[in-house]
Amino acid sequence: MGRLRMRFGVLLAVFALLLAGCASAPMSQSASMEYPAAAPAAEMSREESGGTTLAYDGDASLSNAVERKVIGRASLSLVVADTDTAVSAIEAAVDAAGGFVANASFYKSGSDTDRALAGSMTLRVPAEGLDGLLAQLEGLALSVESRSISREDVTDQYTDLTAQLTNLQATEQELLALLSDVRERPGSTAEDILQVHARMSEIRGQIEVIQGRRNLMDNLIGLATVDVNLTPDALNRPIVVAGWQPTGVARSALRGLISALQWLGSAAIWLLIFFLPLVLVAAIPLGGLIWLLRWLIRRSRQGREAKTK
Repeated sequence: MGRLRMRFGVLLAVFALLLAGCASAPMSQSASMEYPAAAPAAEMSREESGGTTLAYDGDASLSNAVERKVIGRASLSLVVADTDTAVSAIEAAVDAAGGFVANASFYKSGSDTDRALAGSMTLRVPAEGLDGLLAQLEGLALSVESRSISREDVTDQYTDLTAQLTNLQATEQELLALLSDVRERPGSTAEDILQVHARMSEIRGQIEVIQGRRNLMDNLIGLATVDVNLTPDALNRPIVVAGWQPTGVARSALRGLISALQWLGSAAIWLLIFFLPLVLVAAIPLGGLIWLLRWLIRRSRQGREAKTK
C-alpha cells in the first residue's frame, strides 16, 4: 500500500512538470514578440543617434572621434657666439615657419671693459611647426642651457564654449522670431517689444563674451608660444682669479718708486727754475719797501729826540 502511494505521488509530480513546461513555452514566445532584443549599436538609425553613425567593434567601448585642442608652449635658454647674429637667424627662421616675433628685449651686460648684448625674445609660430623650429633654434646655439615644452589639452573647455555659443545663438534666433511675432500681434504694446529687445541685448552680450574667449583660445591653439633667452658666450665664461705673484708685486712697487722719484725730481726742477726766480723778482721791491719804511721810522725818531734836547 505504501509503495502504491509513493508511485502515485511520483506520477503526479511528473504530470505537474509537464504542465508547467507547456505553459512556459507560450509565455516566452509572447514575451519575445512584445519586447524585442536590443539591436547592436552598429544598427542604430540616424534618427536615434542624432545624425551620426557610431561604430561598435566587438567588446571595444563606444567612442566618437573628437578633434583634440592643444595649447603648446616652449622655453629655451641658449648660449650664442654673437647675439646680433643669433637674433637675425631667429627672425629668419620664425618668418620661414609662418610665425612672428611678439616681443623682444635686449640689454648690455658685463664689465665696463667687456660688455656684451644679451636679452630675450617671445615667438609665435604655427603649432604644427613647433618641434621643427625648436630644432633650428638649438642648432644656432653653442650650448643649450635649458629646454622645456608643455602641451595643455583644452578640448573640454573648447567644447563647452562651443556648446554655450550654439545654445545662445539658437536662443537669439528664437527671440528674433518672437520679436517678429510680437510686432505683428494686434494687441502688443511698446513695453512687450522692449522686453524682447532687452532679452536679445542680454543674449547678444553673452554671445560676444563667449565668442571672444573662443577666439582667444583659437589663437593660442593655432600659434604656439616660444620664449627664448639669449646669453653671449663672453658672459657665460667662468671668472678666473689669478694667483698671487710676488715678482709681479715687486715690479709694481718698483714702478711706483720710480714714479715717486720722478715726481720729486720734477718738483725740484720746477722749484729751482720756475719758483726761485719768481721769489727773487718779488723779494727785490719788497726789500726796498722794507728799507724805506725803516729809514722813515729812524728819521722820525731822530727828529723827536732833537726836539726834546
